Amino acid sequence: MENNVRCEMSQSESLIMDYLWKNDGGKGFSEIMEYLNGELHKNWKKQTINTFIRHLIDKGLIAVDTSQKSRRYSAALTTAQYARGKANKILADYYDGSVEVFLSALTGGKQPSKKMVDELSEMMKGE
Repeated sequence: MENNVRCEMSQSESLIMDYLWKNDGGKGFSEIMEYLNGELHKNWKKQTINTFIRHLIDKGLIAVDTSQKSRRYSAALTTAQYARGKANKILADYYDGSVEVFLSALTGGKQPSKKMVDELSEMMKGE
């Protein structure tokens, strides 16, 4: 994942991302607007939707294809990549980037359960 990607978004921005994640191949502005206002009944103006899309582009979450007659928008990251980036941001922002500090907070300072240790061990083998 690139360093300039910001894995954070507003609830409104997440509606657009969810739509793009569910629909591969990119979507035009009118398709996004129809989804938001038609299916989700948001009744947002073009300028509002355009602002949300611009924010997502600036965060590196949406890629824009300008090779066709009209712009096509698609997710620049998979949901798994976004989740990993968000988890890393939380780890950095709240736990000084330390998995140990995070696990201590998660377990309330107690020893992690055998199940948690086993799960972590299995995850580490996969890397």
